Formats: sequence, C-alpha cells, structure tokens
Amino acid sequence: VELEYGVRVTFTTVTGKQHGDVWRFDAISMSSFVVKGAHVSDTTVTCPLPTPDPSYPDADPHREGLQQELKISMRGKHGFSVPTYVDKDLRRTVTGDPKYLADLTEDLKFGEDIKIYTEGYFSGPDEYTFEILMTSSSTFQWRKYRLGESVCKTSIEGPWCSFKGTGTVSVKHAVHLEHGVFVKFATLIGKQAGDRWTFDAYTFWSTTYSPVTFRANGETSPNNALLYVDGTFIGNEGHMMYEVEVMADTSTFRWRRYLSTDTNTMTAWHEDYHVGKQPIPLDSGISVYWLTSAGKHRGDRWTFTAFSGHIVTWLTKSYIGDPVPAPGNVDGDARAPSVAGVYYGDDTARLRVEIGGDCTTSCTQFRWIKEHPLTRSPYQPVEWYGESFTSLIEMESHDQKLADGVNITWGPTSGYKHGNTYTISLAPMPTSILPVRPVPSPFFSPLGLRSTFHDNMGAVPTKNSVFTVEFVSSTSFKWRKDTGPYSASKVVAVDEPMTIGNGVNLTFATSSGFIPGLRYLIPLRTHLPQVTSVVTSHNGARVSPTISQPVAALLNYANFPNQGSLLGDVRPWGKNRGNHSILASPAAGTSSGGTAAVSGSGYASQRGIGLSNIINAVATQGYLVGRYPTTYVKIVGAPAVSIVTGALADELTVSGVYSAVSSYVYQVEPFSAGNNFQWRKYPLGLSDANATVWSTTNAIVVTGATLLDSNLSVTFRTTAYSISATNRWTFTANSGHSFVHRDVGRALWSDEKSITGQPQQLSSGISVQFSQRSGYTPGDQFIISNRTIDSYGVYTGEVDVNYAIEILEDKAHDLPTFHRSSSGSTTGLQAKMDVIGHYSGNSTYVYEVKIAAAGNGVLSYFTWRKFLHGHKDGGGPFSAYDRRLSLSPVVLGDGVSVKWAAISGQSVGDTWRFTAHAGDTFRWQQSGGEWSPPQRISNIGLIEPDASNVGSRVANVDIQAVGDYEGTKDASMVIEVLAGGASFRWKKNMYLPLAGAYSASGTPGPYCCGTEDVMYDSRLGGGVEQLNDDLGLWSPPINMMATVPIHLAEGIHVMFAKTSGYVHGDIYFVPVKHTQHHRMNHGVYLAFGSSSGYSAGDIWTLSATAAVAARGPLGGNTEMVVKGNGFLPTSSLRCRLTDPRTLHTMLLPARYISSEEVHCDTVGHPPDGTADPMFQGSGNSKLYTHGIFTGKQTVMFTIRMVTAITFEWRVDPLGAENDRTVGWLAARPISAGVIHAIKQGFAVRFSSDGGYAPGDQWSVISYYIDLMQANELPEVQLGSIRPGVMKYVSVTNDGGSSWSVDQHGLTRFLFSDIYVSPSGDDVTGEGTSALPYRTIQRGIHAALSSPRNVMRNARSSHLAYINRDDVIVSPGRYTGAGNTGLFTMGKMVMITAARSGEVVIDCSIHSSSNMYIGDAMQASEGGGKLNLRGVNTENCGVV
Repeated sequence: VELEYGVRVTFTTVTGKQHGDVWRFDAISMSSFVVKGAHVSDTTVTCPLPTPDPSYPDADPHREGLQQELKISMRGKHGFSVPTYVDKDLRRTVTGDPKYLADLTEDLKFGEDIKIYTEGYFSGPDEYTFEILMTSSSTFQWRKYRLGESVCKTSIEGPWCSFKGTGTVSVKHAVHLEHGVFVKFATLIGKQAGDRWTFDAYTFWSTTYSPVTFRANGETSPNNALLYVDGTFIGNEGHMMYEVEVMADTSTFRWRRYLSTDTNTMTAWHEDYHVGKQPIPLDSGISVYWLTSAGKHRGDRWTFTAFSGHIVTWLTKSYIGDPVPAPGNVDGDARAPSVAGVYYGDDTARLRVEIGGDCTTSCTQFRWIKEHPLTRSPYQPVEWYGESFTSLIEMESHDQKLADGVNITWGPTSGYKHGNTYTISLAPMPTSILPVRPVPSPFFSPLGLRSTFHDNMGAVPTKNSVFTVEFVSSTSFKWRKDTGPYSASKVVAVDEPMTIGNGVNLTFATSSGFIPGLRYLIPLRTHLPQVTSVVTSHNGARVSPTISQPVAALLNYANFPNQGSLLGDVRPWGKNRGNHSILASPAAGTSSGGTAAVSGSGYASQRGIGLSNIINAVATQGYLVGRYPTTYVKIVGAPAVSIVTGALADELTVSGVYSAVSSYVYQVEPFSAGNNFQWRKYPLGLSDANATVWSTTNAIVVTGATLLDSNLSVTFRTTAYSISATNRWTFTANSGHSFVHRDVGRALWSDEKSITGQPQQLSSGISVQFSQRSGYTPGDQFIISNRTIDSYGVYTGEVDVNYAIEILEDKAHDLPTFHRSSSGSTTGLQAKMDVIGHYSGNSTYVYEVKIAAAGNGVLSYFTWRKFLHGHKDGGGPFSAYDRRLSLSPVVLGDGVSVKWAAISGQSVGDTWRFTAHAGDTFRWQQSGGEWSPPQRISNIGLIEPDASNVGSRVANVDIQAVGDYEGTKDASMVIEVLAGGASFRWKKNMYLPLAGAYSASGTPGPYCCGTEDVMYDSRLGGGVEQLNDDLGLWSPPINMMATVPIHLAEGIHVMFAKTSGYVHGDIYFVPVKHTQHHRMNHGVYLAFGSSSGYSAGDIWTLSATAAVAARGPLGGNTEMVVKGNGFLPTSSLRCRLTDPRTLHTMLLPARYISSEEVHCDTVGHPPDGTADPMFQGSGNSKLYTHGIFTGKQTVMFTIRMVTAITFEWRVDPLGAENDRTVGWLAARPISAGVIHAIKQGFAVRFSSDGGYAPGDQWSVISYYIDLMQANELPEVQLGSIRPGVMKYVSVTNDGGSSWSVDQHGLTRFLFSDIYVSPSGDDVTGEGTSALPYRTIQRGIHAALSSPRNVMRNARSSHLAYINRDDVIVSPGRYTGAGNTGLFTMGKMVMITAARSGEVVIDCSIHSSSNMYIGDAMQASEGGGKLNLRGVNTENCGVV
C-alpha cells in the first residue's frame, strides 16, 4: 500500500491485527536534491541541475523519463521563523536559542531539553503557523493554520484549528510533518504533556500557477471561499487560464480552461465535479481542493493561471543490482544479503562487500569498497579501481548504510565464510518503465524504486521493448518480452514485488480476481543516443558510399519466356471503364540485337476469344536498349463514321452518332425489285467472310432516314436502284479505334494514331500491338514500364560487397477464396470450387469466377475474367459468354481449370478468386552470405515466422496467405496464436521487411529487428506517438478453420492446415505490398519495374562500395560532425573513438548543436606500428594482433604453440632475433576470443575456431615511431605498417556511463594522412598508402576544408588550426600539371616527404612557373596555406 512520497508498506499476513496496532518507521532521504543558484538578473538565475528525487512523484508518468518540477527560491535557507516554546503551565515562553537565554536568566532553567530544530524546504501553498503539542513525555500531536489565524490560538474547533497529525520525539531522525517541513528534538527527555512549540513556515518555492482570484456570487465566507491549486502543470501551452465555478447544486462545480491570449472565452465547461477537501484532478497535472466542502453559492468563481516550462525530464533511473557472489566464493554462506535504497551517484560504479573478521566459517562482520570502472577499450574486460576498504562493520538485520543512498541488509547476521565477496552494481540507468497499458492499471504496477529496465547484466538495453502480461487464471499469469516466448505460469504474490525479467518488478494490490485471457502491456524505453553518421569536410575518393544499378546476366537471354526482354506488362489505370483484360507477354530478346522482338503469345493471338480485348507491348524490330522509358497509352477514338464508298457513293447519306463500342465495316446494297435494301457488317480488320448475315428487307425511302444499326440511319436520293454488285455502298463506323501516347516526363501527348492490329512504334524502341482494331473505351489509360530492377538507398556497410538477385520458379496457383453474394446464403458443397492444372502463363494473374445465373434445382452458370495482380480496378468486364458449372474440369486457359463440388444451389453473384503466380518471387544474396528467404515482389507475400517462435508449425505449409491485396501502402499483417493453440488474432502493422530481420537503417545489429512495437496497437499507443497510426488494431479472437481461407481485411486471407496444435504466442507476419520496393541489408533497396512476369532463373548483380565519410590526419584537430538522435545539451556530452585492433580509446568533449547533431574535435592518434603476423606451421594460421606498441625500439615478437591449447612468446630487437638474448616466456593457456596482453602494449588473440598444432609459430614486427621526428617515419609505401586507423564513433549523454552502440560503415572515423605516390592514380586512387593519388594537387583536393584558428592571439602554427591536413608524398620527382602551380583551395595543408630529402617538386616542366605556398593566395581561393616539410623544390618561383 503506498502511503506518500513513494513509501510503500506490505503486510506479511492479512489476519491477526487489532484496532489500534501501530507501526512506526522513518523515511530518510539521503540527498536534499537542492543546489545553490546564482542571481543573473531580475528574470534569470543559473544553477546546476540537482539530482532527481526518486521519492517525489513523476509529474507525467505516461511520458518517457522522470518529469519533475524545477522550483526556484530566493529565500536561501530561511524558510522558517525561530520556534517559540511555551510550557504546559503557560508560565515560561522563549523564542530563539534557549541555551543562550539560560545564561542570562538562570532562574528560568532553560536548557537543551526544550529545543527543537526546523528543517526542510517548505512547499505549502500558503504561509502557515505550525504548532507542536506534547501528548506525553515522548509523543506529540501537531496542527497547522494560516498565518495570523488568531482564533486557532484559543480554539481547536473549525476548519483550521484541529490537530491533524501525531509523532514521536526523535533526536536521530527528523520527523516529517507536512509540505516538506521536518522537526527534530535536541534531546529525548525533559518534556511534559502540554508543552508546545510554534513556528511559522513561509512560502518558499516557485509554483507552476498564479495566486487564485475569487469572485463571490453570494455571502461566501473567507474560509469557505478558500481554494487551493495543487500539482504541477505539465501542459505545453504558455499561459493557460483556469476557471472553476459552483453549479446550481452547490456541492458540485464545473471548470474550463483557455489560453490567456485567447479573446474568445466561450470554451465548453467540464461539469458535475464534487466540491471536496481532497485534491480533485482537472487536467494536465492540475488539481483543486477547498478548505471546506460547504458554504458555497451558485456562481462563485475562482480563476488562476497555469504556466508551462517548469518541467525537467530526467532520462535516467537509479539502478542497484542484487548482490552477486564472486565466482571464487566458498559455499556455505547463511544467505546472500539484500540491498535497498536509491542510488544517487551520477556515474557507473560498484560496491564490493567482503566478509571479514577474526573468523573462518561463522563470520559476523563485513567491509566494503566503492569502485569505478577504468576507462579502457570496450573490447577488453573492465578493470575497476577504488580507494580502500572501510573498517569492519558488524552485520545487522536492518538497513545499513553503504554509500550514495545504498543500504545493505543481512538476514542471518552470522554464518558467513571469511573472504567471500558480493558485488553490487550501481548505475544511473538511462531507461524508463511506463505505466501498464491499457489504463486504468489492473491492480498491479511495474513502477517501483527497485524496478529498473536493464539488460539482465546491469547494462543499458540497446532498444525499446515491451512486456506482455497475460493472466491464465484468476490468480496466475505469464509474461513475454516483445515477441519472445511466454514464461511459465506464475502465481500472483502480494507480499513482495515479483521480478519478471530485465530488472522489471511487478507489485500486485490483490492476489486474485484477475480475468483469464486479459493482456496488459508494460512499455520499456531506453534513452541511449543513436549515431547514424559521422562526416568531416574532406573530399577523398570514398567520401560517400555508392550503390550500382543491377546488371542482368547474359544467361537471362536463354531463360524463357522473356529471354532477357525488358518490357513489362501493359497495366490498366484503376479508373478505366472499358473492357480491357490485359494479358501482355513481353517480347523475347537476343543478346546480339537483330530481330529483337517476336510476336507475343497467349490470348493476343486468339483475337480475345473468351476474354475481352488485349493490348501487348513489344520491342520495336531491331531496337535493343538497356532501358526503355515508361510510357503511357490513352484511348481517344471517339465515335465517327467514314465517308461512303462505292459507285453510287453520293446516293447514300449516313447520319446519327454511332453507339457501339467497336468499329465495324457496313455494306448496304439494293435488293428485291431495287426499291428495297439489305445490310450486313463485319469487324474492322477482317473481311466480308466474317460478316453477319444479310439483314431483312427494308424499303428505300427518300422522305426520311431509315434506322440501320447502333443509332445510325441511312437516307437515299432516289427510290430505286438496279441490282448489281457494283451498286454496293460501304462505310466504316468507328469507336475506340485510335490512341495517343507519351513518355513519362513529357507534358504533351502524341498525335492520334489509328489502331492497326500490327506492332505500332511509339518511341524509344517501344511498340504496342492491339489484338483488335477497335472496341476500346475512350479515356482509358495504360502504362508500359520496364521489367527491370533498380537499386537505391545509402549503403552503410563497412566493406565493398556484391549482391545477387535471382528470380525463382513459382508457377503455382493459390487456393480459391469464396465471396458470398450479398443476398445469398451459399454454404457447404455449393461454396466449394477447386482449381486444378499447372499454370503456364507468363505473368501473375488473379482469376475471378462469378455465378451469372442460378435457380432452384437448375444448373448454375458462371462467367469469369482475370486481371493483373493488384489491378482489380480497371481489370475489365467478365467474359461475354456464360458457361455451366461442372463436376469435371472446365478449362479457363493457360493450363488452369476449375470444377465444383455441386453444380446447382449457388446464388447469383457468388464469386471465387484465386491467384496464379508466374515470375513474381525472388531471393537475394550478399557476397559470401546465405540466400535470403523467398520473397514475393508485390501484393501478398510469403508468410514469415517470427524468429522467437517455439512451435513446429511451418510457415506457408501449416499457415498460408492468399488473396489479392487491395490496400494502398506496404504493411505487415501480424498473426498471433492465442491460448489453447486453436484461435488467433491479427492486426495490420507497419511494414517489417523479412519480419524485422534488419533495423530501420537496414543494418543487422543492436536495433534489430523492429518487432519491439508489434504487441502494441493504436489504442494502447505504447508511448510511441509517431508510430500510433501504423501500429494497427488487434482483432477479436478468431477460431482456426482447417483448409478454409479466413478473410482478414483488404482482400487478404489466411488458411490453417489444422485447427489446433499451434503454440500460444507464436507470431507470423504476412508481408503485403502496394509497392514493388524491397529492403535488403545495410541500407540497400531494390525497386522492381514489374510485379511479375520475370523469367525463372534470371539473375541480376549489383555492387556497393563502403564510404570513408569521416577522415582526418593522425595529428588530430579534425572537426567531426556526428548526426543521429537523442543527443542532450548536457555538460557530460562526450564522443568516444574506439577500434578492436589498437584498443586505443579516445574521449573527446562534444559540442551540442541539436538533438540530432553534435560536433567533436579529434586529438592525435599514435600510428598502428604493428605489422601482420607471418605464420609457419601446420595448424590454424589465424592469429590477431592488438594494441599500440609503446616500445622505444623496433622489435620482433615470436608467438609459438607449445601444445594445441598453450603458447609461449619471446621478443627480440629487429635483426637480432637469432641472438636469443631473451628466452621464451612461460607457457600460457589460450582462451578463444580473449585478448592476451604480451608486452609494451602489444597483445594477441587466438581464433575461436581452434585447430592449432604444437610448433605453430607467428612472427610479428612492431615498429618504434618517434612522432616528434618527421624524418624518422618508416617507409609506409611497402605496407610494412598501417599508417591509418579506422575507429568507431559513439556518443554519451552522461559522461560515459552509457554509450551509443551503432557500429557500421557510416559511424566510423579514419585516422589517416593523405598519400601521394608516382605510382598512384588520381582516378582510381583513394589517397591511402595502398591506393595513393598520383599528384599533389589531388591530395590537396582531398584534404579537409574550412580550417579555422583556435588559438587567439597566438603565434601562427599549423597545430593551431582545426581541419588542417597532412599529405605524405612518396620519394620521387614530381613535375607537370597537378604537381606545380599548386592551389591551396582555401585549405591548410602540410606536405611532408615520406623520406626527408627524397621528394623533389620540379617546375621545369610545369603548368605554372610559380608554386603557391605561404599566405599569398588569390581572393577566390580563400587564403589557405601550404607548408612543405622534407620536400625540395627546383626551378620554382615561390609566391
């Protein structure tokens, strides 16, 4: 049960108590949480931020971190008046120090016994007089009343004057009264019942609200009108006005709020709140209460203003680890001690408690030491240092103070083994635990002083998480972290907090009454900064990463059906109205050009029989390109009638607006006696052999028009004609017979073109072929895009890699989904349709079969259509002819047939849909890695199981996803198996590529895998406001049905192979994609030009090159721009540079720019002077060297295996390794993966693969390099040493207790000078010793820009500049362009000879007779400076 200030009490039993039983204890704060400030002006003070008070309530527990009000006081420590003492007989009164007065008035017998001390910082809302009245010689009661309330001096009646608290005299601890007021007695004796003390407490701290103003609407007394405002305003608004008004029922009130700057005060009221003497919450942390609950009048109104900007958020939580016994402890300790309290330290530390005394096995004493971690490389074990142990302390069974607010308690106070040690980890943990969701809290809370989110090892977790607590009975629960497996069932306990994992404890208010199946979420947040990139102002060859475009393999030309063709399907616009069911097969290609296109196949050659019209895209004959422009085609053929032809053409006139949808050729000729006529027609593009039968006889009239067909009429000039084949009239009625086109990016459409039925060239090598000459709907549009693959993104890898993308064979059809007619009731066998056959189409299509006619006891008829995946809208009408349902297969086409379990009893409108796949599945591989799981290019993908699943059910076998996705954005449908394994729930979540296999930046690592928010939904929020819209809503439970597709939403269905046996908590992801974009890894993305139709076996390859976005010279003074998020403007902001090879760690001050950017300046880095090991032997050759060699001469280290698991070593001066002046050092065991220190900073690490053999030997040279002597640099061009060191950059907000954990190609800094060599290359070179540049000017171009002087009023020196750079020039003679007439480009560069005196710049062959060094530069060049060191010049005039 929580009392106040975070103090909770727990009873061990619920029985055996009696009325009047009393327990007393002191709550002691170990920190005042108050710091001294400095006055700057009337409106400004400065002060260091005090330590957060964990006992003070969190002003906004639903936000990350601890929100507390920062209060300011101008009183210093003067918050109380001097206490006045009055004895029980009212004879003696004294104010001030009684000891001083006793010296003057000895007869009054004043002494220490009547002295009290006032302590604390008064936080009350008004100024009060406190009165303490002794009720016995050791107990007292107390009250408070308003300052100057004279009635309370003679009465204890009324709202002010009653005593409200009791206490016990104490000299050891101050007793808390109220509002932060503490009193402590000087002695325990000399007091009598009736003795009293009074003192005044003055308003001390600033508040977040103004004084209250009152406007009476009746005879309301001052006491009844007294309203207090309580709490801390947490709103983000500036000045918020609050109004509180009594309603007609004077025991109730209403309130409203509005901005003080808002002239419109007609804000709606919040009504029917009860007037009371306890705080009544309004909103934003504000509460109100009255001195009395009666005596108010309708319309009484109180007004006050709440001010924002008082809240400080601490993104940290005290962490105290449980005492951990040392590995070498002797068994037999009575019990491990326990710890309590709140750690007030501001850095990571540990307390080491050691059992001691004059004992062996029954020790009763201990001592302790506080230790801090030694700042070293994160790749090495932590070393600790401290001052010294305390003296021995007797064990006690209650809290014993150690340090920084940490207390230790011993259960048994004896029975411990001498020398046993326990370690207590301490840290200000930058994490948060948020309240249980949904609210209100279900009788349990994770928010306790000892409940701190960590990684189970006492370190900061690298990503946010969430705990799910699910009750399995009224008295038990189980839990899971993120999407991990559920724990075993745990029985609820109320006697102590229950630890569930990662430092989170649950405190239950009751032990029963929970509802089985209910779930609650506990959001866990980590506040590590995140580094996304590090850059410097250099302009080297690898300043940015690159991703090449995918290249198709030559063998793709041999893969059917596409044979390397790039043209994709002709896709209809979603708003199309016409009868266009597109079945477009790309033309085949050849690797040598020539006849690069052949006619399409399929229905395009069948004149649309069975389906409506078809459009096909083909490559123009002989036109072969690497990429075609995306092209739009629009039908424009409005109804029109051609001129009449024939021998008597002028005798016939055609009128009317043609209403048919296709073009026809009409033939009219005289008939019978010549005064009648007949007509027929045939489709445009065919012959009269395809014409309809002649019409019935019509009379020829001249007085009016005769209706012919499709709203067309004919008029004759005369009433009779001779019957002859030459007297035939012919005309064409056109509709949907022409089109226009344009490429993407062009504003104007082409000229109108008539449809010919043959390949018609558009532009840039694309031709289009219509299967019919007419019949298309004007206004309908189509898009022709490339069936290619593009790549994009920002590569974050550390090394250059290649990727391969392969199209997989997947010619299969999904099981059909049944969609009952809105007016039907079809179930059972009547709803069952089977799809059989092997799909032979070239692209993925959705088949839709619909009942067109049905009746009681009669056969049902169906019609059907098909459309490209995702193109239901604009997919065109159903087939023109209805067909009977059959128990035998009915062929639809492309190898697909359907049959029914019952051929009657359906309802008109009943529909089945299924998808036939072709060329829509791929996988990818990074060089040297495994192939990814198969993925669908678009629409509904293959199911991906969560990595934490524990069940044996197989995705895409025991659970499948089918349908046609109708959504408008990429998403992941999340399916969770519920308790019992026979039901599930689902939601539509933000898209998680490959079930979250990679982080948001596409990088595997600490932020993987994006599933930490999956368990939330938008109703719960989880404190991730920016994600709320994408979290989705969990569905109610749904029972599984075997082999029956269950519709989720937007055309997505799932189907289970069985109805049980799935494991509770297992999660499956169904990727559903509106786009054709896919993320691989390390920030590389793919964009497919088409959603299907690729040839199985097609392969594309692409490459990605790693960046060196941040580089600077070994000498340091380079400004790094570090970008990311979560940076805080603290004095403890630091950058750290580390690497696993040299183990040299650098801590740098950081300059806060914003929450997303900090700047740090490097310092000099010692060169890595250790060469690669040279191996001799028969075993494993892998040996890794580490460290910075600190020796004063160049030496050779020799490492030799004594056995397969032990080694020995020796060190000899280089060249004297055969003198054996130093023997072999004693053999040491190898520890796989552990760094073994050898000597003078040199260390080695053995491979975890093992496989070493006795006698295996490695020789390693470590060079001595004197950084003060430039001419002593060793020859770096031969690769004997590494002149550059690659470091990872991390950031801390707290001085080093926690660091960002991002390590990838864009979070690195390269310590390396720029290298130039006669053998280098300015185009392919990278400025490293391995790949140098060719010219000095290219080196200058690659150097750091934007130098600035950081030493004011100091003598000019290159070391005084930030962003100065070093160019190391190999021995040789440098002439001509790029080596003479050098331009500084505004940079500060030192050009140094690798070997002094062996580098010559010769201007005899030059582009300029001058060589620009020093300060004299053209204004446009920015006044840079070049300095030469060890470089000779010849024939050069120097400016």
